[in-house]
Amino acid sequence: MVCQPLMWVHRGMTNEPGDETTMTDVLEGYAQGGFDSSFVVTDESELECVECGTVSSPADVSMSSLRRLEGASDPDDMVAVVAITCPACGARGTAVLGYGPMATVQDSEVVKGLKDDRADKDAPGNSAHGETTGDDAPSD
Repeated sequence: MVCQPLMWVHRGMTNEPGDETTMTDVLEGYAQGGFDSSFVVTDESELECVECGTVSSPADVSMSSLRRLEGASDPDDMVAVVAITCPACGARGTAVLGYGPMATVQDSEVVKGLKDDRADKDAPGNSAHGETTGDDAPSD
């Protein structure tokens, strides 16, 4: 069997190389999968749940999925959308975090500190619900 490179396919996208998925597409996909709340990064590099107001250390927050995006006109404009669960109230939602050289110290610390539960089956590990990715590829 010949392995083909993995490509993102989302909604009406073609199978042409490249990823034209927008942040709106990713956030909508996570919301459709039940991650419909939001989290905010604090100045202390913690996450605040907008549902219950609890502020948690990233180590206490379960990350079910992480989807990276780059800016179409500026590849240095990089963000990671994470699908996470509040340890206090169980709300499932997303946080948009900068990554790479332009990320804030707080965003970088949150990304590094999250409890990585991408194998939990609550969401595809590296994509939003509805995206066809390597997460769904058959394994040999």
